[in-house]
Amino acid sequence: MAAEVVLRALQRAWVSLEPLHVPMAVMGGLALAAWKHVRATRDVDLLVGVGGTTPEAIVDSLIGAGMRPKRQPAIQPLGQFHLLQMLFEPPDSFLELEVDILFAESEYQEAALGRRVALRLSEMDTDLFVLACEDLVIHKLLAGRAVDRADAAALLRANRPTLDLAWLNQWVHRLGLGPEWAEVWRETFPGEAAPVTA
Repeated sequence: MAAEVVLRALQRAWVSLEPLHVPMAVMGGLALAAWKHVRATRDVDLLVGVGGTTPEAIVDSLIGAGMRPKRQPAIQPLGQFHLLQMLFEPPDSFLELEVDILFAESEYQEAALGRRVALRLSEMDTDLFVLACEDLVIHKLLAGRAVDRADAAALLRANRPTLDLAWLNQWVHRLGLGPEWAEVWRETFPGEAAPVTA
């Protein structure tokens, strides 16, 4: 039941933002399943570009879809970026879910949106996009929590044959994530150094 309610929240958020014609991609727990790692989650995480619109227009669209800001002001700083957290209770669910919008404000985040992958979920009648596996790994390394490191390891293990290691290495080093990358790789593949590409 919880998974179904989370998907309903995702669909409501996605459909409400589509008229703004902003690039979006599912990230976080819901995105993991697209890359062969299923983990229970109780929230929706989206990476959203703001070119051609404003963060305030995104807030207004979500409020119009029946969501409410978790905090005031609605948009909060998160390090050098900005995060919008909305709360939504799908009809007849009696569960209040969190919908987190991370605004794409860096060169890397915009590049990640440019590589997003089309996704069709059988439980939804909406076409979506999800971050590419490599970019999901990088976002997990950036987040840095124990659960994110475990997710990154699971993604590497499940998708190793198809990973674009050149892309991973490029951004791992540009973002200063070399030590985190090397450690997660060693934990995932003991005795094996993280690959380095030219």
